[in-house]
Amino acid sequence: MLRKIEQGWEFSEERLLEDFVWNHLETALDLIPLKRQYGIQGEYCDILAKTANNQLVVLELKNCEDRYIIHQLTRYYHGLKTDQPFKDLVDYSQPIRLIAIAPDFHKHNFIDRRYNLLQIEFIRSVILNQTNHFYLHLHLEGRKEITIQEPIPFIEIGDETSEQIERNIEPPSRMLMNVLDDLSPSAKTEILKLREKILGCDRRIREIKEGKDIFYGRGKTKPCCQLKCISPRTLIKTNSLRLHLWLPIPKSFLRFNRNSGIGRMFLNCDSDFRNVRTVTYWSPTNRNPTELPLPIERYLDEIGLDIANQNLDRLLDLAIKVNLERS
Repeated sequence: MLRKIEQGWEFSEERLLEDFVWNHLETALDLIPLKRQYGIQGEYCDILAKTANNQLVVLELKNCEDRYIIHQLTRYYHGLKTDQPFKDLVDYSQPIRLIAIAPDFHKHNFIDRRYNLLQIEFIRSVILNQTNHFYLHLHLEGRKEITIQEPIPFIEIGDETSEQIERNIEPPSRMLMNVLDDLSPSAKTEILKLREKILGCDRRIREIKEGKDIFYGRGKTKPCCQLKCISPRTLIKTNSLRLHLWLPIPKSFLRFNRNSGIGRMFLNCDSDFRNVRTVTYWSPTNRNPTELPLPIERYLDEIGLDIANQNLDRLLDLAIKVNLERS
């Protein structure tokens, strides 16, 4: 799905860009796919691939300019170089290729890359509209350009109804903005996108403030998301925001709610609030977690989903779907 922006067109969600590139790795970049959303030392690589001569390649994809992409790739490199996964498929005597794909790159990206010891490739992406057929065009360094010949499946996001819903979304409260100001710029952006997505998906979903908590759902009795604002501790460094979603309860915890099979889950996310590390069942009536955290891989396995669903955006889609389907 695509949406119109001032500069042209973009994928409506980053995961759709990832889907499209993953499906065309071999034809577009001559790479053999290995794994998507691969977890390594608490980080998640968008795409792992290899060349024909077994050189490992890491691809990080962005749907917009991101000034921290070099830092992410550096952390991925460290984890892969240290743990060396897929040793039967990859030759670690060769340098690991690091590739960033984005519509544009911030000037800080070029400064960070210049003084980084690693070799990092930039590929600029643009969506071409050729008589209402849309193609992903890649500008590689060295003046090489590639157009993926298969058209992007096109459903335009931004019809009159959705635009009307978006226009009616009120600005975030001062309390929420004060909390978000303590987070990194990228984390702040992700939380604001999450809020807009929830409030823009259905007219029945409302934002409800209760003390230092903000709930999203069809009234107080049918929430799908909770943002819990935590007062910063003076001695212990902790996130000032805690995120809960109402999601399917894993099989091992179903004794807690056999009727609906849905429960409040605390999502322990990375610092950018993009990927989820662990999921903890936490009853709304308890001050402390009801169960020990489950690694995201195990949680997804228990509810019948694959690892590609470990990013926050996809779990939010699931929480919204579950909420709207509940009677």
